[in-house]
Amino acid sequence: MAEEHKKEDISLPLFGRPFRQRVQEGWDNFLREEIKLRELIDGRADSEKIGEQLEILLAPVFDVVYAEVGFHEGKYDLILNLEGDWSRLFPLVYFKRHAPEEVLENWNILVGRQSREEKIGKYQLKTEEGLVSAEDFQIWTTWEGKAAEVSVYCEKLLALLQKKESAAYWIVYTMLDYALGELAEMKYIRKLEILRSPAGETALMLRELLPHFMEHLSLSREELSDAERYCRLYAGYQMKPDEEAQDGLRRDVYAGSSCFLPLLNEFWGGESRMMDAMHHDGIAAGYFCYPLYGFQGDSRSTEILDFRDDMADGIEEAAGPDSFLFTGGASGVYYGYLDFIAWDLKAVLDAAVSVFGRTGIDWVMFHSFRLDAEGIMLFRKK
Repeated sequence: MAEEHKKEDISLPLFGRPFRQRVQEGWDNFLREEIKLRELIDGRADSEKIGEQLEILLAPVFDVVYAEVGFHEGKYDLILNLEGDWSRLFPLVYFKRHAPEEVLENWNILVGRQSREEKIGKYQLKTEEGLVSAEDFQIWTTWEGKAAEVSVYCEKLLALLQKKESAAYWIVYTMLDYALGELAEMKYIRKLEILRSPAGETALMLRELLPHFMEHLSLSREELSDAERYCRLYAGYQMKPDEEAQDGLRRDVYAGSSCFLPLLNEFWGGESRMMDAMHHDGIAAGYFCYPLYGFQGDSRSTEILDFRDDMADGIEEAAGPDSFLFTGGASGVYYGYLDFIAWDLKAVLDAAVSVFGRTGIDWVMFHSFRLDAEGIMLFRKK
């Protein structure tokens, strides 16, 4: 019985407090309590006390809190970190987007650690052996298109690298975050290696890294730090379809596009870490599956794409952007797929029944991005 209940929960995750509601309640809580956090910052309280207050303020929204604070140009900074996890990007951007005007009077809400390019030369991190500063790092980059492989040498980290490699890598990633910005580091650094000896004489310093990336990528500093931009970066993909597969698990797909490829990759690999994390926060991610046999003729491909776009627009209008986010879609041999994140799944499913129902299509199924979930038939024409 317990297994059946679990299967129902992951197949149709209708949360008691969906993320949309959690965000509303979270900002209300933040407004009531944020003055205590400002007082701690003004009083230069230790990081532990500030961390405890951040937990109080953000725990109503997020199951796990990764955040930092600061003060810049007359305003306090609330920095919401991804900690290397792309599944956090969309919820954090949603949370930022819904910040009340009263909060913004005192606070900048930022997604991802921000570049400290102008101050990076003074930035230091504490290790077991002492302080490591930006000037201690030498960096080499190798580019393939817009992806960089980065090699780093830091003599002061050699002992830590030998004893506790993960801690050494955490320090290097953190320093790269403060040089580039966390989002740029995550998106454009494909591989990182800490070297035991320098790779050569011509090396970059941390303070030179951001201009180097800006020049190579032809992007401004503002573009590299713009979290909204990363949410809109769609990538196309092609697959070899299984022409025998008619189970709605996307094995018949031959082409698609997505702004959330890491989630698709986990789905295809039968993994669920990202989905588990989102479910803890009241977020559902999945797709609508519907038959394509009604699309015929020379303009079939165009009509399939237009239909999907029309459905996405209609569902967003009916459910509201506070409940629905379109993340892409795919075309298969037998089925079409519309991918989305639901900040309030019930509102999205109700909207989908209404919008798809007006088209005359024979049936529509919802499926969570989990291979161990079951498809939920939203309607079927008699």
